[in-house]
Amino acid sequence: MRLLSLLILTFAVLLGISFAILNADLVTVHYYIGVQQVPLSILILSVLVLGIVIGLIVSFPTLVRLRMELRRVNRERG
Repeated sequence: MRLLSLLILTFAVLLGISFAILNADLVTVHYYIGVQQVPLSILILSVLVLGIVIGLIVSFPTLVRLRMELRRVNRERG
């Protein structure tokens, strides 16, 4: 199982490196306080991480509520 995890991780890293190499072109990003040129792969990775963070923040209250409910049910069961 550990070997399989290592192989999957190695594959994911190699895939990420090849993705970054294939998308190394600079793109211009216009935002409210300025303009900046960044590599496309970095921009896509940044948007992916931002989406994950926003998703975690949005789902956090539900997760807390469900954990509290699970704790309550476990106490009732004994």
